[in-house]
Amino acid sequence: MAMNEGVAGWLEGRGGLPDPETERRFYAGVPARRLFAFILDLVFVWGLALLVGLLTLGLGFLLLGFVVAAADLIYRVSTLANRSATWGMRFTAIELRRRDGERFDLPHAIGHTLLFYVVVAFAPLLLVSAILMAGSAMGRGLHDLPFGSTMINSPA
Repeated sequence: MAMNEGVAGWLEGRGGLPDPETERRFYAGVPARRLFAFILDLVFVWGLALLVGLLTLGLGFLLLGFVVAAADLIYRVSTLANRSATWGMRFTAIELRRRDGERFDLPHAIGHTLLFYVVVAFAPLLLVSAILMAGSAMGRGLHDLPFGSTMINSPA
């Protein structure tokens, strides 16, 4: 049985997140994949912002900060609410799960994204978050803690 099939089978009807001590396969390699997904998402959002700048005949470049922020907000919220993973996360085969083990819905996607922005805006918070992701059993960042959410390997 493939690892992802085991993940999907375990999550069905369980009503919670897997224990990182007894179900390590859910968290194996997730911190590194999470970093790579973050980089892929940055590249995609900046590419989209540059495209908007070109399509608006340069006017978008005057408001580049706003265009990047708006594109990122729409991208993150819509992809997290849709399949609980951004395209970068999907490419790296990881996804976010709520405390109850279910995928994100729109309110969770909005809240998680806004907390993510707060963490990214302050270097000390970002550093603490990165240390938590790399060193904790469930790989949670600061923006995951209030929701009890975590990143796991995607079920098929």
